[in-house]
Amino acid sequence: MELMKILSDPRRTQILALASGEPVTVKDLAEKIGEEPLRLYYHVKKLVKAELLDIVETKQQGNLIEKYYKSVDMSNTIYKGDIEEQSEHIELALSLIHQKLNPGLMLYQKSLELIRERKEQGESFTRLPFHVSIDSTSNQKTARQWRESLGPIMNAMDGEQREWPEIPPDERDAEKGTYQYILISYCVEDATKLGLVDSNEKEE
Repeated sequence: MELMKILSDPRRTQILALASGEPVTVKDLAEKIGEEPLRLYYHVKKLVKAELLDIVETKQQGNLIEKYYKSVDMSNTIYKGDIEEQSEHIELALSLIHQKLNPGLMLYQKSLELIRERKEQGESFTRLPFHVSIDSTSNQKTARQWRESLGPIMNAMDGEQREWPEIPPDERDAEKGTYQYILISYCVEDATKLGLVDSNEKEE
C-alpha cells in the first residue's frame, strides 16, 4: 500500500521519468519541472526511502554537498498493488487512484473552458490547448481475451516490451462480455503549471 501511495503522486512519477537517463540533482529537476527546489526535496526523499531513486554520486559545491540521483531500473517491475491490502483501506486506495486521475480530468476541463472563452473572442480550435486526451472503446470478447489484452496495451503506452507474468486460468475465462476501455493521458507539466497536481500527504 505504501508503494501505491508513493507512486500515486504524478509529481513523483515525473521525477522518476526525468531521472531515468543521466543522473540529476534536485536543482536540475526543479529547472525541468518548473518548481522551486525546496518543493521537490520532500518527494525526492520519499523516492530514495522507497528505493526507487538512487544516489549515484555526490559533489562538493563550496560548503554544500550536491547529490546526483538516478531512477532504479523498473523495466521488469510490474506493480498493481496488493488487492487484499487495498480491501483493508478502501477509502485510501480510491483516494490514491483519484489523485492520479483528477489532474487529467481537471486539465481537460480547463482546456474546454479556455476554448469556450477564446471562441467568444473569435478564435477557432482543432485541438485542445493543453496536452490531455480522453479516449474510450468497447469490445465483445471473452474474459481470457480481455485479460490478455491488458499487457500489450501497457507495452504500447510505455514504448517497451515488458515480460508480463503468465496469466493463470480463471473459471470465467470462456465467458463473453462487453469490456470498456478508457484511456486518460495528460502532460504532468501542464497540470503542474495550472496548480492541478497536489499531494494529500503532509510533509515531514
